[in-house]
Amino acid sequence: MPIINNILGQTPGNKDAMRVFQDPDTDSRRVMILDGNTSVTLNLMYDHTRVEYVVPVGNTIPVTFNAPINAEDRSLHWLVLDNSNNTSPKIFTFTPTFIFTAGALPALNTSVTVLGGQKAVWYGAYIDGAMHLRPSVESDL
Repeated sequence: MPIINNILGQTPGNKDAMRVFQDPDTDSRRVMILDGNTSVTLNLMYDHTRVEYVVPVGNTIPVTFNAPINAEDRSLHWLVLDNSNNTSPKIFTFTPTFIFTAGALPALNTSVTVLGGQKAVWYGAYIDGAMHLRPSVESDL
């Protein structure tokens, strides 16, 4: 039976690897927002962060994403909006510090509706004070 890190659910591939993990691997941390916050400010203290907003069952209240804090320039990030628990759509609004692109063209709005049973997934980087995100193949949008 493999040893699993309680913090991140990591499994060591090397049988001689350290068996006790005292600190999380901050280069691949995953942050899940589970309580249905309606105003979110991402704290991007570490590089390579995967942030997942999991919509509670039955929740349709719109959510606003504010400008991220503690971001390092050129750091890689993922943003997942998971509305797979629901049948109703959920609206997410983003401040202008979020720049969504579709290929090479910038998106024209700062709001997205994630239909029930779907996930919206983007990846990108924090560059010059703005979070530049593009759609991932994981996305249902």
